[in-house]
Amino acid sequence: MKKILPILLILFLFQYSFSQQKVMDSLEQVLSQIKQDTLLTKEFSRITQGFRRGNQESHLYFTKKYIEHSQKINDDKVKGFSIRELAIYYTNGEQLDSALVYCDKAIGYFEKASYAYGVCITKNSKAIIYQDQGDYLKAIKNYTDVISHLETLGDKMALNVLYTKMNIGTLYSDMNDVEKQEEYNLLVYKDPLTKKTKPLLSSICINLALGYRSKGLLDEALKYALEANEIETRPKSLANVKSSLAKIYSKKKEYKIANDYYKEALAICESNNLISRVNDIHHNIAYNYLDWGKYKEAEFYFLKANKSIDNHESVIRRRKGYQGLSELYYAKEDYKNSLKYFKKERDVSDSLRDIEKQKAVSNFEIKYDTEKTRREKEVAEQQVEISKLESQKNRNLFVGSLVVGSLILLTSVFYFNKLKAKKKAELIIIELQETQKRLAIEKQYRDSELKALKAQMNPHFIFNALNSIQDYIVLNKKNLASDYLGKFADLIRNYLHFSDTGFISIPEEVHNLNLYLELEKLRFEEQLEYTFEVDEAANSDEIYIPTMLIQPYVENALKHGLLHKKENRRLKVSMGKPSDKIIECIIEDNGIGREKSREINKKREGQHKSFALKATTERLDLLNYGREKKIGVVIIDLHQNNQATGTKVILRIPILKK
Repeated sequence: MKKILPILLILFLFQYSFSQQKVMDSLEQVLSQIKQDTLLTKEFSRITQGFRRGNQESHLYFTKKYIEHSQKINDDKVKGFSIRELAIYYTNGEQLDSALVYCDKAIGYFEKASYAYGVCITKNSKAIIYQDQGDYLKAIKNYTDVISHLETLGDKMALNVLYTKMNIGTLYSDMNDVEKQEEYNLLVYKDPLTKKTKPLLSSICINLALGYRSKGLLDEALKYALEANEIETRPKSLANVKSSLAKIYSKKKEYKIANDYYKEALAICESNNLISRVNDIHHNIAYNYLDWGKYKEAEFYFLKANKSIDNHESVIRRRKGYQGLSELYYAKEDYKNSLKYFKKERDVSDSLRDIEKQKAVSNFEIKYDTEKTRREKEVAEQQVEISKLESQKNRNLFVGSLVVGSLILLTSVFYFNKLKAKKKAELIIIELQETQKRLAIEKQYRDSELKALKAQMNPHFIFNALNSIQDYIVLNKKNLASDYLGKFADLIRNYLHFSDTGFISIPEEVHNLNLYLELEKLRFEEQLEYTFEVDEAANSDEIYIPTMLIQPYVENALKHGLLHKKENRRLKVSMGKPSDKIIECIIEDNGIGREKSREINKKREGQHKSFALKATTERLDLLNYGREKKIGVVIIDLHQNNQATGTKVILRIPILKK
């Protein structure tokens, strides 16, 4: 009997290969008889779609023929469909990076042909690939684009919209968002169009069964899985139904029934050459045997499923494989191998941390192209870490009841390592919050210092002005005192108005400077000529500079340059806009110059202590603190024939935004 079984298997494989070759030869003959390009294109499309869920080798063979045909007729639309078919082949073979490359090529052809629907269905394929890779944000973005386009086409695309919404339900399942998964699946299940479409009804029943199983509602899950089992005929989908039923019975601890359904699913996948599903079912059978307590059988199927696990493209599949082997050896008390695969699983989990953070996308709105993330990155990271710790803790408690004290010690080491990592993350967050508070306090301090300094500058001018008024009163110059006092009141009113804003427009600044110089002209007994030159580009109410910035330099020109000159006193203030971000102010006087002014001030040092320029310098330091573009000041001594002829001050002021 043992010798007969291998012979029967060889005969079966020979018969299967022969029948497959016969089908391909028959299709080749049909294609060779079609001469019209349009009909040949439709036949290629029909054949390749028929092989998608069947024989992958046949699918690839006819897909390549399809591509050759599209190149021959040089039709961009047909090229797009043939290349998309190649992307679907790589997707079914789990070569996901290659599948994405060919999706992008297909989109390029569809866009060149201005065929929006082709772009739409290819983006749907990309969304499925991103979902398989665990890149949920990109998957959501592509699903959004698909639905937005389909809804513009009306009722004729209603079925496609339902399929896309079902895919979104599957995406939420991958993200472990059970509530959202159930919401979208029930939305599709209750639609009247779903009841008329058996493939869609079967798929949505499988998804509902998965959701209720994950919530522990096994009877509800079994109801939907059995409904799918009654109507499903597609090989790959039927294998999924059998697997779903097996998982439910395994949860119900009816391991024998579960194993029978797994074997049915395995037979379907093997007969249809669905390699990736075969590995998944091997993995699930292994877990069923592990829960059943049959460790030898479990080890056989784990190793069979994970033969090439280290080089597998899907990191999620690698993590599941390592986790299963770790748990198996843990149960067998082979702690060395258990620790080995636990470390591998942890390394892969670390690489998936960023993917799992995307669970923060909890309120995605499907109707339009919007994506919103309501949870902060740090919160999502903590939630993922807490979930991992709780899961590990529960597993450790379950296994810990079956092992001796030495195993409890090993489990404690793993637990405290995780706890230490969590504490370290909390300390980093606390340090970041403290740094933010310190910076806020420092900013408040500098703002208050700036206001205090500004408050010092205004009283300095007020004191000088009041002295002048007092002089007029003492000298019995009532008209001059009244005129001076009126203009002084206007100027003070303006200063009070702008004292809290911190900025002022160019026309307002020129107006205040004009008032100030009129007051000073009275004090100079009209022996002062001053002029303003303001470029049209700079003279705008939309341009702002810091308040009380120019006035101290004008005051300095009067007190140290022109005051000591007896006649022909001239002062010129120019305002220009050399660039879109800079205001240039030039204050030029024909006074005695800085050197002679210093000599005079030395003699009267005991009687007068200069304040304005020192305060202005300190204020500039504060204004420039932390700014990329700073206020620049250049002071130039003017000479003619080695004689001082005045001073020029150039201020380059960055324009402020109100």
